[in-house]
Amino acid sequence: MRRKGFIFTLDALLSVLLVMVFVTSVIVVSDNVGIYSTYMREQNKYIAEDVLTILREVSLKDLVPQQTLTQWERDEILDTTFVSRDMSPLEIVATYWTIDPIYPEFNLKRKAEIILGYLLNSTLEGYNYELLINNYTSPHLRNVEGNYSKALEVSPATLVLSGYIFNQTPRGYVARAYLTKLRAKETTYTYFGSSAFAYAPSSQDYTIIRYTIPNEEENELPYDVNITKIKWFAQPRWFSPSSYMRLFIDGEAVECGQFRDDAFVEYSIWEVLEDSNSNDPLTCNMLEILKRHNDLRRHTFEVWVYNPAGSPYTGGVHPNVFITLTYQTSQLSTFNYPQTFHFDEIETKHPFQVENAIFIGGNLSSLYVQVQIINASKVSEPNYPKLYLTYLDRQISVGVGTYIGNDTYVWDNQTIFTALQNGGIYIGNLSKTYLWFAVTFGMDYQEPPYGDSTSYAYKLKLNYDTSYIRAVYTPETAKTLYSIDITEEITKDDVIASTYARTAYQSTFYTMLTWKYTLPLNVTPIWAKLHIVRLHYLNDPDKDQKISISPGVNNWTVLYCHSSGNLECTPNKPFADPAFTRWGIVDTMKNNTGDIVTNAILPGDNYIKVETGDAYVISQDFTTGEFTYLLDAYAPYGDIKPYLLQGYPEVQAYNLTYKYGSGSLGSIFVGDIKAIENGRYMNLTVAQLNPQDYAVDDAIIRLFQKLGGDGWNTPILIGLKDTKISFASLKGIPRSIEPIMITLRVWREN
Repeated sequence: MRRKGFIFTLDALLSVLLVMVFVTSVIVVSDNVGIYSTYMREQNKYIAEDVLTILREVSLKDLVPQQTLTQWERDEILDTTFVSRDMSPLEIVATYWTIDPIYPEFNLKRKAEIILGYLLNSTLEGYNYELLINNYTSPHLRNVEGNYSKALEVSPATLVLSGYIFNQTPRGYVARAYLTKLRAKETTYTYFGSSAFAYAPSSQDYTIIRYTIPNEEENELPYDVNITKIKWFAQPRWFSPSSYMRLFIDGEAVECGQFRDDAFVEYSIWEVLEDSNSNDPLTCNMLEILKRHNDLRRHTFEVWVYNPAGSPYTGGVHPNVFITLTYQTSQLSTFNYPQTFHFDEIETKHPFQVENAIFIGGNLSSLYVQVQIINASKVSEPNYPKLYLTYLDRQISVGVGTYIGNDTYVWDNQTIFTALQNGGIYIGNLSKTYLWFAVTFGMDYQEPPYGDSTSYAYKLKLNYDTSYIRAVYTPETAKTLYSIDITEEITKDDVIASTYARTAYQSTFYTMLTWKYTLPLNVTPIWAKLHIVRLHYLNDPDKDQKISISPGVNNWTVLYCHSSGNLECTPNKPFADPAFTRWGIVDTMKNNTGDIVTNAILPGDNYIKVETGDAYVISQDFTTGEFTYLLDAYAPYGDIKPYLLQGYPEVQAYNLTYKYGSGSLGSIFVGDIKAIENGRYMNLTVAQLNPQDYAVDDAIIRLFQKLGGDGWNTPILIGLKDTKISFASLKGIPRSIEPIMITLRVWREN
């Protein structure tokens, strides 16, 4: 099937000439129109993206009954002078929207609303929705009878289409290019661990903690994932006196580093377990285990831990923990703004505490917490779960949850925000920050040293699947259907300055570290995160804390500062623990004085500096972080060029050689696939393209620039597998304008 697009120009008499341009795009469709609405009703998490994809890719005749189409054509709602039923709905809308100013008497925008309103109403039955075209909407494009503020989850998507300016002198050709698949994108996922502990005095009475990776409900590993490296910093809550640990991945015992012989090991060395070679399982078998379970979209990392010293020391894991997966995929998008964060699972026969930190990556609108503690109802009444929130230096007790049956407790938005406001914390404070959530059972929130040797007759389990935090927020940077996300690590190798403090546990610790991380040019930053691993000296009173950022050289902004006498802090904020160990950096965030910082993260060099006193020294080897950015895999119609492509019309496509990554060579076929069969193509390198004269060459270069380079002197960031170029094979194309943006939001109250 071919999708059709429209380009309008003027002849010498300024009359409008309609020209259809065909864009190759293979789509499998069903003769049964109802299959699309049924399919969409079954979706939830990505429903907005799926709806826009169908409205862009599938022709109108495959979405609307024949009788309705005939009636629309009779009533000129489907005006066959300009559009046809073979076009996709969004192509029809873009066409109507573009030429409406030329033919106001036809009321084309109104007709576009009728068509879209019909499709949205039938496709999104049972959902609330709102569609905006260049920020315009109408009652036909909305079904918002419910209360938007009560929506627990909103599915958003944005699509960019091309439009044109009319009454311009025709001058030549235009072309556009967009990416549909990748040969190999390498990205990472890092999970920063929780604090979890319970009384665990022996190898017969140990605590189990399970990390599910990825943790967030919105993110999972792609179906074609190829994990190439794994790093696991597995650390017990106490290492003096020593804790004993065993590690598992997907139910198989880990043998790596100090963890050997599938048995409890006395944790004595701070180390990152790292495996990037599955062919050498004798050294470390973590990657080998993951390869055996590569059909899983999520993996389970499990810790068994106990401390034989007994009370006041218990068995648990330290929030220093992190797990990083590096993987390759052909999928453009593997990142979603997470809004549902699961608690790590804990199993024990004793009172316990689990504390998770979540990053709220936008403007917060609501919070909701739910936990299921299996067998909780079999424990005596005073042991209901309690919720605590920590924001910087402030801790708020939210209290006991509301029981809803099946050992499940909830804290709704009103309950949480009432408790926060009573503590002087408001919703505006929490946007674009880390917020810590602690759930306790059988005890109140406790600081070190911990200890409660109470035992229950039944084993308790904080169940991962049904225990989570939902933070609904609106990010400021929108993804589109053409966005390619890349996440890169911030590691010890990125440290450019340090101040030595001391050595302990065969590791070096510092009172100052500065990291530099670099974003490619022509990308859109999402955020950067830093997970500060520290060593606490209980007897040292020097508790200085300071974190500063610099997007570019010598452009320092203080995000937080506490001085116990050595640092200069204006203002001097209270000591923050554990909140100081997690930082997220986004645009328009707040600094230490409460002022808004714009451009806190930019393409190019970015710096993070952390300074402490001697009480909480920090590690270069184990502190980790990441930064995420978007590439735009769509180059709309550009400036008019005198020629279409080199050698045209005899040549109708290119077999193009380009450079990507560290300089690897790749090849890609650009143009009509039939040109391969009839030999009407040309072998070229990117260096031989001439974007000054040829529209297709220009489209390719503009696409490559959005992918981080020019494809030759500066390699692009990713390997390509397939791209599609649509050609406007007509002389006299008018000047192009900014694209038309279509945004769809979908939600339910329940």
